[in-house]
Amino acid sequence: MKEAKKAKGSKEAKEMKRLAEMAVADAKDFGLNLDFTSKSLKDVERMAQAIHMAHRLEPLPEEVLLGIANLYGAYLGEVLLRSGLNLLDYRWEEGGEGEIGICNENTSMFPVTKVYKRLTQGPDHSLTEFFECMFGLAIGAIGPDDPRMHILSAEE
Repeated sequence: MKEAKKAKGSKEAKEMKRLAEMAVADAKDFGLNLDFTSKSLKDVERMAQAIHMAHRLEPLPEEVLLGIANLYGAYLGEVLLRSGLNLLDYRWEEGGEGEIGICNENTSMFPVTKVYKRLTQGPDHSLTEFFECMFGLAIGAIGPDDPRMHILSAEE
């Protein structure tokens, strides 16, 4: 988890909320009804698996993968925030290398990076496990040394 710079205004938050809403609309094309709850991440996980399998058969262009990761990473981040992390002072902020993550003064998490890895590297990068670990870490239910944290790398 990387350090993040405090956002200037809420430009990042507005953009990520916009992308999350676009993900909801996009998912409807696949017959999915995303509602910003943690339960809806199972549908996102299934869709990510289908994209991963398609990518394994015939690699998708990088810009397509990045576009999907941005949409569904924003959605994953909004689910985290709307599940209560916003009440713990988490917000969208720009990270040290320009990526946008969910951060507070102690912790940063990068759901777009996690979705990209899920699409390109497969189920070892579970989105539902990411949600559970990051939410648990944020509320103090699990610590950074908890064995479940194995699913995270330094940039997530």
